[in-house]
Formats: sequence, structure tokens, C-alpha cells
Amino acid sequence: MIGEKMLFDAHTHLNFEKFAEEERAERAAEIAASRVGCIIDAGDSVASSEQALRDAEAYPWCFAAVGIHPHMASSTTEADLGRIRQLAAHPKAVAIGEIGLDFYYGKDNHEDQEYWFRRQIRLANELKLPIMIHTRDANQLTQDILTEEGAFSDERKSWFPPRPDENGRPVPDARVQLHCYSGSAEQAADYVRLGATLSIGGPVTFKNGRKTVEVVQRIPLQYLLSETDAPYLTPEPFRGRPNKSTYVEHVVRRIALLKGIEMPAAEEILWMNGVRFFGIKDSI
Repeated sequence: MIGEKMLFDAHTHLNFEKFAEEERAERAAEIAASRVGCIIDAGDSVASSEQALRDAEAYPWCFAAVGIHPHMASSTTEADLGRIRQLAAHPKAVAIGEIGLDFYYGKDNHEDQEYWFRRQIRLANELKLPIMIHTRDANQLTQDILTEEGAFSDERKSWFPPRPDENGRPVPDARVQLHCYSGSAEQAADYVRLGATLSIGGPVTFKNGRKTVEVVQRIPLQYLLSETDAPYLTPEPFRGRPNKSTYVEHVVRRIALLKGIEMPAAEEILWMNGVRFFGIKDSI
């Protein structure tokens, strides 16, 4: 795999509910023909988590995250959580997510969001799975809840092999992904100290993406992942069109430029970060 299909999309939506099956198949064919070697198809509801697993069963390079997005908090039931638990037992389910808080759109259901966020962190801890976080306009509360629920505990870190730091020394890994990280560089450093991993998407290429640029410049590459969040957050030079997993190349290229390293070196480190984080064998 090294040197062949080295691009890793750590958060995407091949399972997007508005895709007709023909369009989903076209997207999959584009990925298969590209240098993208692995995608994580992120669930945001029971239905999309089920679709993510159907995608994962169909394609060797696709793995699923299963979970319920904060947008769904007010309609979520115990039966829904039970179904996520069932789906998480699938061998190609590699994370609980995307879960978290969104106070930008969800202005009136904060209690519901917090309740189901906590319940899903507990589920991830029970199942000893990585956690995929969505947070918007709730950065500090998200970090506080993750900490309170043991997402950065020494016990949780003991479940996963350590990862290498920028000097190659082993450091504890909580396997918590901050998807499309949009917070400050200061909070990014706090998250890294806690054992989290920051996933970088299209905004790193935007002219107004200074905060994300600062994060990439400050945080060692060993603590980053590359993602698209397709069909959202399309990177330059395709901004304004629906995003695709194949566009992760432009995210990785921008990260390499900001780090002052060659593209192949950035690809390899981000690939190894991805397969390690999600526990995927490097022989897809």
C-alpha cells in the first residue's frame, strides 16, 4: 500500500441520504480509481449508520463510524441507541460517531444534545472504540463533557497502543477525533495534551481559514488526520461544488505546504495516523 494509495479520508459521507444509489455508486467508483486508499464513512443517524455499514461491506477501502449527530438529539430514543450498539458490533464499524454538540443550529435543545452526547461517549467507552466528535459553537463544553465522561482517562488510554510523537517516542492515545477541527490553536494544544487527534478538512485551504492554518502550523503532524466531510466543506480549487473524498488530496497538499515537507512524506504520516487511529490493518 505504501506509495500506491496513500490518501486517507478520515471523515466523509458516502452514505449521504440525498444520494441516489447511482450517484453513490459513481462516487465509490471515483474513489476506487483514485489514490484514496481508505475512507471512514461517518454515520449521523441510525439510518445513515446502517448505510455506512452497507458501504463498508461493499468496498474493502471503506469503514464505518456509527452514531447519532446532535441535530437528531430531540428525536433520539433508547431504541436508537440500542441500534447503534448493535451496529457497532460489526467488524467494519471502527468508531462511534459522529457525536457531539451543535449550538449553532440546535439553539433550543441543549439538554437533549448533552444527554445523548454523554450516553454515546459512555457507549464508546464500554465498547472500547474510537470516538468521532462534531462540535460547533460549543468548543469548551464539548471538551468539558469529554473529560467528565472519561474520554481522556488513563483507563481509556490503556485500551489502545501508544502512538509516536514528533520525536518518535510513544505517547498515550485516547482515540478521540475532533472532526474538521475549527477551534483555536491554544485549545488544539490542550486537546493534544489530553490525548486527542485533530482532523483537518477543506477549511485549511480557504482564504479565510487562518485559524485552521494556525492549528496545522502549531500542532505536530503526528496528531493530525486528513478528511473531507464530503459532500460538505469543499476545498479550493473546487469550492462552491459538492465535495468528494478524492478532493482530500488538496487538503493533504496544503498541510504539506504548511509543514514545509514534500507531499509524499505528508501522505505517509497522515496515512499511518489514520490506520493507527481507527485500528485498520495497513493492507487494505
